Amino acid sequence: MIIQKILLQIRIVNAIAQRDMRLRSSKGPMGIAGMFVEPLVFISTFMAFRLFGTQGGLQPDYINPVLWLAIGFVGFFMFSEVAIKALTGVKKNAKLTYFSRIRPIDSLLGSALLDTQVFAVLLLAFVFGSYLYEWKPVVQEPGLAIFYFLMLSLLAFGVGLVTLIVGHRLPFVASLARVLVRRLLLFTSCIFFGISAIPNIFRGWILWNPLAHGIELLRHSFNSDYPIPGVSAAYLIWSTVFLIGIGFFIYDNNESLLLSDED
Repeated sequence: MIIQKILLQIRIVNAIAQRDMRLRSSKGPMGIAGMFVEPLVFISTFMAFRLFGTQGGLQPDYINPVLWLAIGFVGFFMFSEVAIKALTGVKKNAKLTYFSRIRPIDSLLGSALLDTQVFAVLLLAFVFGSYLYEWKPVVQEPGLAIFYFLMLSLLAFGVGLVTLIVGHRLPFVASLARVLVRRLLLFTSCIFFGISAIPNIFRGWILWNPLAHGIELLRHSFNSDYPIPGVSAAYLIWSTVFLIGIGFFIYDNNESLLLSDED
């Protein structure tokens, strides 16, 4: 019985993700391709400014500079999309909750699943392009790479779920979360500079950010020689588990609040 409920829930979330994909693709002139082209152009523009601006902080001896930047930007923008959309995902799919089997959390999971799939494809495109350029394997630990990528998505979902509920109680928190994710975290998540290139006086502060751990661990899975002083997989995992646990606890006690806003 429990397994059947879990499988049913998975099918519901997957169906919502497919529905979101059709809705997004119908809004753009390029259809489904536009879902990938738009973030690809956005990420490539950031990468171009970084590559041609300064080479400081890059690690070309360990990872192809383009791939090194791609890992950081794809990881960050996936985190940003999943976390930010969790703040508005309930209202966007409000009509779905009229079906008794569908709860607000299902729409959030469906949106997060779709964004994770989109950015996974983008990262695979950069990996494949790097492979064609160097003509050699570019991922030493593909299993770990997949694991850390999923952890980044789960971390983002946890952040989004917590701020969604708190933001309903205190609206200014939702606005503050958008600013923090899009601006502050952009410069404190080891996207532009590797953790080893950051002076010790600032490194301790950066390491409070679990997103920085996730991005650097993801790079480390591409090359085990890549230096990541102070970075901890345990910190990333426990931060993710803590945020998701707190998020589900708060959600379970405030689901009626979300449903009442949709009426």
